[in-house]
Amino acid sequence: SLRDDCTQDGGRRPPQLPSWFAAELESKSFTNGKDDKPLVKRLYEAAFEEQFGKATALFYNSLGWGDAEAAQLAEVLASGAAPRLEELWLQRNEIGDEGCKALAAALGKEGAAPRLE
Repeated sequence: SLRDDCTQDGGRRPPQLPSWFAAELESKSFTNGKDDKPLVKRLYEAAFEEQFGKATALFYNSLGWGDAEAAQLAEVLASGAAPRLEELWLQRNEIGDEGCKALAAALGKEGAAPRLE
């Protein structure tokens, strides 16, 4: 099932800030031999800003996430990338105390997710 695909072998990873994506992209190469990295970086950044900028709900249920994934999501939220966020769903993951602390600290930052209650 799709759910199983998303939770097995690392499955669906947390969202990445454009700066993280750009850093990870540097270790990749394109099979056509072109250096399309600048274009791909711009496209990712534009898509990230558009999608997170308008997101009102994020659903990350049952993905097998732990503290590391929660901390990565916390950095994204702390950046202010989701100003319209009203709902954050993280049920049935394996997020422990450290992940919860990271999320709480991120969401406590001014501008992180002002509509989230």
